[in-house]
Amino acid sequence: MFLSGTAPPPLVSYKYPSLPIAKSRKELISLIENNSVVIVRGATGSGKTTQLPQYILDHYNEKNNFCNIVVTQPRKIGATSIAQYVATQRKCTLGSLVGYQIGMEKIATENTRLIYMTTELLLQKLVQDKCLTEYTHIFVDEVHERTEEMDLLLLVLRNLLNSNSPYVKIILMSATINCSQFAQYFASLVRGKMSPAYVFEVEGSPYAVEEFYQDDLHRLFPYDPNIPVEMYNLAVSLIQSFDEMEGGMTSSERGSVLVFLPGIHEIRCMQEALSKLVHRRLQIYLLHSTVILEEQNGVFQLPVPGYRKVILSTNIAESSLTVPDVKYVIDFCLARHNVCDPDTNYQSLRLTWASKTNCNQRRGRAGRVSKGYCYRLVTKEFWENEIPDYMIPEMQLAPLTKIMLKVKLLDMGDPYSVLSTALSPPNLGNIVRTVLQLKEMGALSTKSDGKDQNNDGELTFLGRVLAHLPVDIYLGKLIVLGHTFGCLDECLIIAAAQSLKSFFAIPSMQQLEELDWGKENFIQIKKIREVAELYEDLKKRVSRFNMHVPEEPQSLDYTNTHLQKFILQVVIAGAYYPNYFVQQDIDEDMATKELSGHNPRTTVRNLPPYSFLYYKQLQSLFRLCGQVKAIFFDSSRAYVEFYRTSKESGVLPEVSLALHLAQQSRSMELSVYPTEQIENAAVSFLVCFLLCRVNVDFQSQSVYPLDAFSRDLDPDELPPSRLFVVNVTEVLDVGHFWGFQADEASLEKQRHLTAEINKRTLHPVTVMLYPNLLCLAPYSEVNDQSLYYRAKILHIRGNKVEVFFLDFGNTEVVASSSLREIPSEFLSYPFQAKEFQVAGLRPSAQSIILGSQWSSQARNCFITLVKDRSLLVSLYSIQHGIRRVQVLINTETKNTSVVDILVQKGHAVKAEEDSPAWTKQSFSDNLPQLEPQFLLQVSIMSAKSKLDIKVANAPHPPSSFLMGVCSSCRTVSINSSISSLAMNENPHYKHQRMLVAGNVSVNATGSHILLKDTSFMPDIPGLPALVTMLFTPIMELRSVKRTCYTGALCGLGWNSQSQEGILPEHDIELTFDVKFDVEDITEINALRVAANRILCEGAGGTLHQWPAEMVKLQEDCRDRLTR
Repeated sequence: MFLSGTAPPPLVSYKYPSLPIAKSRKELISLIENNSVVIVRGATGSGKTTQLPQYILDHYNEKNNFCNIVVTQPRKIGATSIAQYVATQRKCTLGSLVGYQIGMEKIATENTRLIYMTTELLLQKLVQDKCLTEYTHIFVDEVHERTEEMDLLLLVLRNLLNSNSPYVKIILMSATINCSQFAQYFASLVRGKMSPAYVFEVEGSPYAVEEFYQDDLHRLFPYDPNIPVEMYNLAVSLIQSFDEMEGGMTSSERGSVLVFLPGIHEIRCMQEALSKLVHRRLQIYLLHSTVILEEQNGVFQLPVPGYRKVILSTNIAESSLTVPDVKYVIDFCLARHNVCDPDTNYQSLRLTWASKTNCNQRRGRAGRVSKGYCYRLVTKEFWENEIPDYMIPEMQLAPLTKIMLKVKLLDMGDPYSVLSTALSPPNLGNIVRTVLQLKEMGALSTKSDGKDQNNDGELTFLGRVLAHLPVDIYLGKLIVLGHTFGCLDECLIIAAAQSLKSFFAIPSMQQLEELDWGKENFIQIKKIREVAELYEDLKKRVSRFNMHVPEEPQSLDYTNTHLQKFILQVVIAGAYYPNYFVQQDIDEDMATKELSGHNPRTTVRNLPPYSFLYYKQLQSLFRLCGQVKAIFFDSSRAYVEFYRTSKESGVLPEVSLALHLAQQSRSMELSVYPTEQIENAAVSFLVCFLLCRVNVDFQSQSVYPLDAFSRDLDPDELPPSRLFVVNVTEVLDVGHFWGFQADEASLEKQRHLTAEINKRTLHPVTVMLYPNLLCLAPYSEVNDQSLYYRAKILHIRGNKVEVFFLDFGNTEVVASSSLREIPSEFLSYPFQAKEFQVAGLRPSAQSIILGSQWSSQARNCFITLVKDRSLLVSLYSIQHGIRRVQVLINTETKNTSVVDILVQKGHAVKAEEDSPAWTKQSFSDNLPQLEPQFLLQVSIMSAKSKLDIKVANAPHPPSSFLMGVCSSCRTVSINSSISSLAMNENPHYKHQRMLVAGNVSVNATGSHILLKDTSFMPDIPGLPALVTMLFTPIMELRSVKRTCYTGALCGLGWNSQSQEGILPEHDIELTFDVKFDVEDITEINALRVAANRILCEGAGGTLHQWPAEMVKLQEDCRDRLTR
C-alpha cells in the first residue's frame, strides 16, 4: 500500500523517554554530524533503534534542514513493529512522518522522513541505484547478524561511500557488535593514515538481568547440539519454579517467559511438554514463520489476569522484535544455520551451538520493565570454553547465488575481487561453486575470450532477469522459460505462490470456528493477497524485459488444457535442472509377497500380532481415512482394505491419506492385551488357529479364518472357457470397462433373478443411507416399465443417489425414496457384473500429452468401438478381481484386436503384461470358526497397555535416486510433498519415470538427500532423457561402434586445461531406455536453438521483438516440443 502524497506533517513537541541513550543525545548527534561512519554499541533496550534516528530527525528539523532517514531491520516483523511503536510515540499517523516498507508493502509517502525497512530491501535498492544519495542517514541495525545480505550491504555501503556518495552518514548499531572489526573495516584515510570508524558505547541498560547457567540447576546436559527429553522437562520445571519465586500462582503479576529454541520441531516438543501443566494457567504463544500472523501478534498483548504468558520462539525474537513484559528468558543456546554442502552446493540446515553474541542478544529481551532473569541451559564452563564468541558469517557458509548476481549487476569487477573486500570474505571454493551453478542454469556464460574460467562469467539475458526478480533463482528461471514456451502467466502465479510461505494457516493452539471462509478453511487471506501482489509486481518487472502476459488468454478446451499442462511440466523441469530423480525398479514378486496378494491400490499394511481381536478399534481408527471394507490378518501382519467405487481405478484417496498419516508420524493408539493372556484365554482353542489368516468383513460383520491358500476369487466366477462374450455396459476409460458375460447360461441366470426379485413385495429402505449400502434400485429401458435390480449406493446427493447395478455394471441416478431393501436370500447369488481391462495396452506419448493419460480422441474412439456392444474377449489374467482380457472387434473380414486398432490410429502403444496370474479360492470346511466364547473371554480382559501403531506404505512407493553422479552413495527421501504418497500403479512398465525437485538439501552428515516441492513428470518412455538433453548446458552422446546411440553424458562439460570435468558432481549419465536416432538428436538441437533465439540478448532476442513476432517464436518452441 502506498499512501498518496500530503503536506509534510508538523513536528509536535516530543518528550523523549528516559532510556540510557538519552543522556548521550547531544554527543551522539555531534559524532554523527562530524563522521561519515559511527558505530554505536549499547545494551538491548537502551534506545538505539527507536530513539537515535529520532534525535537526528529532530535536530535537522530544528535547523530547518532536509533529511531522509532509513533504518534497516533483519526481519519484516521488526521493521513493522518498530515503525508502529515510533509513530505511536510521536502521536503521528503511521505512513506520514514515520513509515515502513517490507517487500511490496509500503506504508509511506513522499513526505516520510523516517522509514524502517528490511536489510534485503535496502540492498536491492542500492544495487539498482548504485549510489546512496536518496538518503541522508542510513542506520544499519543488528549488524552482528552476519547474513549474506548484511555483509553485502556493508560492502556496498563502504564502496559507494568512498566513490560517489561521500556525504551520506552511516550508523551501525548492535548490542553485541565486535566493534574493532567493524571499525577497521570502515576505516578512512586521515592525514595519510587509515583511521578506524568512531565507536560510541551507550552506558547502562533499563534493568539488570541476572544470569544463571545449567550447573546452577544441578543437572547434566549433552555436549552435542541437541535437546533430549530431560532438557525439555528441566525447562518445564524451571517455568513452574517461577511461581514460587513470585509468591505463588495467585500473584497478580506473573512475569512473561521467553524460551529460545532452534526450530519448529523443538517448539512443538516444548509446547507438548507444557500442555501437561493444565492447572498452571499458562498462555502459550509460538513465534515462527509458519505460525499465522494473528497468533504471532498475540505475543504483544497482555495476558489474561492471573495467567503467565510463555513465548516459544526461534531467533525471530532475538533482535528487533521487543516484547516489553518479558521477565524470564530460558535459552537452550542452540540455533540452525544454512550451510553449503561442498560436494553438491545443496543447502543443509544444521543444528549448532549459538554464539555468545546471539545469546547475549537473547538475554537482552528480558529486563525491559523490571529486573530480568536469563537461564542458559548449558554449564558455565561450557559457556566460557565451548560456546563461540561470534557466529560464522553466512557469507562463508551459505550458497552465494543471489549475492553473485547482485555483484555482477554492480559491475565493480570480477566476483572474487569484489567479495574479497567484504568484512568476512567467502572462500574461493564457494565462489567457484556458485559461478559454476549459475553457468549450469544459464545465468552466466563463458568469457568472451573463450577461455575456461571457473570463477567468473558474463551475465546472460537470463542472469540479468534473475538479478532483478525478488524470488529464488530457480523460480526466476521458471518465469523466463514460461515466457519462452508461452505459459508466462501460469509460471508467474506458481513463482509468486512458491516464493511466499505457505498460505495455509496452522493454528498452534486451537482451530476456532469462524464464519469467515478463510478461517473456516485455515487459509490466510493476507497471504493470498500477498501472492496476488507479488504476481502483479513480477509481471511489471518482467515487462521491462519485453516479457508480457497475453491480454486475452486463449480459451482452453480439454485437449489444449492438457497440452498446456504438459508444456508447463517440461518448463518446471527445465527451471530446476539438474534436480532430476528417477524411480528404482520394483521387485514385483517381493511386492506381491509383502501384501500377501492384496491390491496395493486399496490396501495398507503393518499392524500388531493378534490384531483381529481389536478389529472394532481398528475400524474406528481408520475411519479418519475412509470407509473400511475389510481387514485381513496374517500372523504378525495385517492389511486394511478400503471400499473402491466402480469408477475408481487408481490408488484410493483413503490409501494415500493413511500413508500420509504414517509419513507425518501420526501414531494411532491401540489398547492391546499381553500375548500370554490371549493364548491363555484361548483355552481349548488351538493357538495355531490364532496364527492363521483371519478375515474381518465389515459388510457382514463376521470374523472367520481363511485357508493358507485362500485368495480373493471364487472358482464359480471363472468363465467356462478362455474365450467368451461380454456385453459392455459402462466405459470408465480407454481399455477399462464394466460388463457381464453374455452367454446363454449367464443371461438365463439374470432373467431368473430379475423375475424372482420383481414378483416379491418390496419394502422401502429403513436404515440411514450410506455409500456401499446394498439395496434394490429401479431401472427402465426406453418405453419399458421400471424393474428392480441389485445395486450398491455410490454417492448420496440430497434426495438423489447414484447407484451401481451389481449384475450389469452400469450406474444411474435415482430418487432415494425409490430404493428398496434387498432380501437376504438374494445376496447369496454371485454378482454378475465384472470389471475388465484390456491387456497389453498403454497410452501413446501423444495421447498422454493431449489428455494426461488418454486424449479425448482416444476416448471417443474406444467408446465407439465397444460401448453397448457384445464383444468376444480372451481372458489373459485376473488381478485383484479385475479381468485382464484381449478384446476382438468383428470387422467385415475378420476379428481385429482393439489394441491393434488403437495403435494404428496413434492413440496407444503395445505394452508388456505381467505373467498370467490365475488364482483360485476355496474356503476349507475343516477350518473352525472363531468361537464366540473365546472372543467374549478375550474382550472382558483388561487391556494392560496401549500400543502406538503406524501404518507402513504399500510396496510401490516412489523410491528414487538422483540421476547425477554425486548421489551414488546417498539415500534419497521425499519430504512434505504429495509425491511421497504416490505409488507406481504400473510396476510392470520397465522404463524410467522422472521426478523433479524444487528444493534439494542434505542432512547434517551429507549422507542423505532430502527433497521438497517435488513433481512427477508424465509417464512417457524416454522423457527423462529428452528433458535432460534439452536443458543440459553440454551433452556428449554415447554410441556402440557408431551404430546406435545408447546414452549421453550431460553437464558443464570438460575443462581442457585441468583435464577434468568442470562440475563432475552434477554430471548426469543417461542410459537410453528407448531408441534415439540422428533425427531425434537433430530435433532436440533444433528446439534448443529455438529457445536460445528467444533468450539471447542480440537483435533477435526478447528485448527487440514485436509482440506478433514473439508469439511466432513461442509457437515454434511449443510445436517442436510436442510434435
